[in-house]
Amino acid sequence: MRHLVDDPLPEGVYDAAQTAIVRYAQKSTRLEPIDDATYAALSAHFSTAQIMDICMTVGLSNLVNRFHATFLTDLDQETVDLVEDGNPAPGVCPIPSPRRPR
Repeated sequence: MRHLVDDPLPEGVYDAAQTAIVRYAQKSTRLEPIDDATYAALSAHFSTAQIMDICMTVGLSNLVNRFHATFLTDLDQETVDLVEDGNPAPGVCPIPSPRRPR
C-alpha cells in the first residue's frame, strides 16, 4: 500500500491487474478523465461487472476519505500510535497519516 501514491508506479510491486486498478484509482481520485487506455487496461483483466465494482469501491473510499478530511475525524490513540511508530499492526493501513495540529 505504501506505493499507491507513487507516480510512476515502481516496477515489480504490482502485477498487471493490480497496476490497472491502482492507475484507475489514482486518476479517479484526482478527478482526471478515465481515458480509453486506462479502461482498456482494466478490461484486459476484469469483466464489466468487476470494473463497476472497482469503480464503486474507489468512489466509496474517496467519499469516506473526503468526509474524514473535512471533519478531521479523530482516531483512537492506539491506532495513531501504531501508524506514527511506522510499525502498523495487521489490518492497520501502512500509509502514514498526515500530521495535523492538535
